[in-house]
Amino acid sequence: MEKSRELIFIRYISFGILLFQIFIQCQNSSIVSIIFILLFIINNNIRIFYFKSDIEKIISILIELALIPLAQLKFGGYILIYLIGVIIDIFTLNNKKVKYIYAVIIIVIAIMATFGKDKEASFINFIIIELLYILLSYIARLYSTKLEAQKLYDKLRVSEEKLIEVNKELEGYVDSIEEITLLKERNRISREIHDSVGHALSTAMIQLTAMEAIAEKENSTMKNTIKKLRSFINDSFQDVKRAVRELKSDQYENYKGILRLQDVCKNFQRMTGIEVKVIISKGQWNLSTKQVNHLYRITQEVLSNSLKHGKASTIKVIMNFTDSEFIISFSDDGIGTYKIVESGVGLKSIKERAEEIEATVDMRSVSGKGFFVRIIVPKEVEV
Repeated sequence: MEKSRELIFIRYISFGILLFQIFIQCQNSSIVSIIFILLFIINNNIRIFYFKSDIEKIISILIELALIPLAQLKFGGYILIYLIGVIIDIFTLNNKKVKYIYAVIIIVIAIMATFGKDKEASFINFIIIELLYILLSYIARLYSTKLEAQKLYDKLRVSEEKLIEVNKELEGYVDSIEEITLLKERNRISREIHDSVGHALSTAMIQLTAMEAIAEKENSTMKNTIKKLRSFINDSFQDVKRAVRELKSDQYENYKGILRLQDVCKNFQRMTGIEVKVIISKGQWNLSTKQVNHLYRITQEVLSNSLKHGKASTIKVIMNFTDSEFIISFSDDGIGTYKIVESGVGLKSIKERAEEIEATVDMRSVSGKGFFVRIIVPKEVEV
């Protein structure tokens, strides 16, 4: 409020009027009056632009209130013009008790300055100050409402940004889930075709080969027919194998490892009732069997710790591939801890298994804010 352009403008107008009254009307251009005016203006500006705490402002206003009556008696000028700055500034104080005390002091100074000479002027001063108080109280309420509205807007903006971020995260998650589901279904269908149609055609070929051998031995007229039929079934069998290879995408191999990790999360949720949110990003390379086996056990251990020690109700698991690393992170909403102590077998086991696959482990926790574990697994270099 004190930095409102309108109020600063009013304050500087009062400075101008004061300078006019002292140096022009009263013709007081002594060194003392010049020094006082400079200090008076400097004190006001410091209070506006530099003082942040109530204590600093209270001391500054107190000094000004002590000097204003003396300055008005010595240099002249209208008492209310001297008081404009402090009247504005008391409404910026957070300490209501001090604010009301200063308000009373200002009224007393304004009345006493002219009370002995002109009671009517004192009464007018009182009315003007009261009107200023009412006006500034209204401005202060408007400013407070504006601040609250700004804070609410900032919260909404932050919430909107978080919502957009979560939405993007969910979109990526949905895309990954759709792709994984599609790959799993294609793999299932290719397996079914291979096991059913492929097996049937393979059996038929074996039987026709046997029939062709018998027909040739007996010099049967069915020999050529059987040979053509076997060749036709063989071509069909090759077509089925080719279709199975095309249907079973190579990308499925990149997901086999993390699908196993996803399964352990699903099983844990089904067995314990704790919500486990799994987010998977696309990968261009696949984890080795050794990596998957160790990550499987690490995942089991982390989930178990979140239930047993963390008392968590929700666990978030994020699996993400980069060009050279696989990153899996776990965060829960459990009780957390102020200090992570590796006295038990569980945390040691996690670190030992991570070392086996040359992975790094990052564990963090804050009391009351859950537990966080991140495992970074480097891509195995093909020899």
